[in-house]
Amino acid sequence: MKTLPAEWEEQKAILMAFPHKNSDWNEYLDEARQTFLTIIQAILPHEKVILCVDPNDHEGLDFLHSHLSSSNLIILRIPTNDTWARDFGPISIKKDSKILHLDFGFNGWGLKFASCFDNQVSSTLFQQKILPNLLTQDLILEGGSIDSDGMGTLLTNTQCLLEKNRNPFYTQEELDTKLKDILGVERILWLHHGYLAGDDTDSHIDTLARFINPNTIAYIACNDKNDEHFTELNKMQEELKKLKTKEGKPYHLLPLPLPKVFFNKERLPASYANFLLINNKTLLLPIYNVPDLDLQAINALKPYYEVIPIDCSVLIRQHGSLHCVTMQLYDIL
Repeated sequence: MKTLPAEWEEQKAILMAFPHKNSDWNEYLDEARQTFLTIIQAILPHEKVILCVDPNDHEGLDFLHSHLSSSNLIILRIPTNDTWARDFGPISIKKDSKILHLDFGFNGWGLKFASCFDNQVSSTLFQQKILPNLLTQDLILEGGSIDSDGMGTLLTNTQCLLEKNRNPFYTQEELDTKLKDILGVERILWLHHGYLAGDDTDSHIDTLARFINPNTIAYIACNDKNDEHFTELNKMQEELKKLKTKEGKPYHLLPLPLPKVFFNKERLPASYANFLLINNKTLLLPIYNVPDLDLQAINALKPYYEVIPIDCSVLIRQHGSLHCVTMQLYDIL
């Protein structure tokens, strides 16, 4: 029997990749490194961090050694194009009490960006005897595009999974069947609406709607009729209202605000749904220097988890946030 764990289940480590000067972070590299440091420091008291540092990034390695000293930090010299571990990292499933790591293809979000090194990270981790039980899959799939309740239900959307540069030969019905077989889920809840301006991922579900327990979905809501997102996010909200649990009951829906964040006059896809759940019932929440909305998001999630807010204003300049730069692992060697 196969199951896809929920993010709140006990983890062994968080996989990350450190920003370097040959990536898009170069323009504000010092700020990016400081944000990554803050995230790593928040995780280390709870579990291990496996950190990929590019072999040519000597400055980054010196920075880490000068700021961190923890037996929970494992630094590996692995080439990377970028830092979005959520999408190139392995997806874990349980099979007969054993964790299997699935290595799906990663093609830079539908051939938008170079991914030659990132696509090899999981296999390199296996070769370096960090990951056990790695199985290569003949499908393009990013971790940010799916969310699991740990009890056989998967949440995703058609905007991303049916994008023509990922798996063009599959219909929705065929993908539904294939994902159920590979991931061991019993049912897939497909959304058809919702997006964030500036998003490169074709509407990853982890920026829009997330399980926070088997009966509760946190989602991005927009109440401003003058905001370009109003129509699509309200259509998504109506879809969420119609979803049912396995027991046939409506989900409890937890709205999170939509912040307006700009950089160089560009609207950025800032999202409070891009949180990371780690061990000890702790939630790392991205915030964006929008005090009223940051506090509103914190207060919405506090009844469920210990919330640690982390300023991700720098991360969102590259159109991703806290969940995007992390991937939980449920077993390591």
